[in-house]
Amino acid sequence: MWGRGLREVETVFLATFGQGARVVGVTGVLSDSGVSTMAGALAERSQRQSRTLLVGLADPTAAVPAQATTWTPEDADLSDFILPDPRGFDRLMAAPMPEMSFAFRNAVAIRNMLDRLLRTYDAIVLDLAPVEPRERVAVPVTAVASACESVIIVCLAGRVTRGALNRAAASLRQANAPLQGIVVNDRFNPTPGEEMADEAERFAPIAPGLVDRFIAAVRNSKLLNTKL
Repeated sequence: MWGRGLREVETVFLATFGQGARVVGVTGVLSDSGVSTMAGALAERSQRQSRTLLVGLADPTAAVPAQATTWTPEDADLSDFILPDPRGFDRLMAAPMPEMSFAFRNAVAIRNMLDRLLRTYDAIVLDLAPVEPRERVAVPVTAVASACESVIIVCLAGRVTRGALNRAAASLRQANAPLQGIVVNDRFNPTPGEEMADEAERFAPIAPGLVDRFIAAVRNSKLLNTKL
């Protein structure tokens, strides 16, 4: 999903936490752009060097009380709501009821919450809602982006237009968000080599050895793996 994955995550890490940022927000232009995947991968990479917390603010407003989280940014102690993630970092997820979601729309309250969390954690990754979500989200990205020290936009190649990307960037700049850069998700923009390899795998049950050799040759071709 992320090209070969590790290189992209390492590049983002070096451009954010590697430059001294302690709070990095990850957002996208549209829903289903791979923001949570990127945020999780960045938190996993950061955890290798420092204690990291992933704060999930991308979930829609909870539909029923049983699905809702009960914490707010004003709470003095959030330790009871923080859970360990199998990938090594800790997680704090928000999905408040509509009436509680207003507590998350105050950039000052979010920043104060982050400052308290930074007494325990060395790095915080914010998994943010997209700038142009399909559904009504609990925490609009512009409400908290200014509380970050660095913000990354995930752009879904083949689905996001230049105009939509420009609008998203303008909205974030208007919110005084410290934009760092763009990560391109090529899920819907594969190279010819990737498409050929995917199609060839259909014949693996018939001729596994031949298919493996074909896929290896295709993936080693610079021409076939050049983005169009």
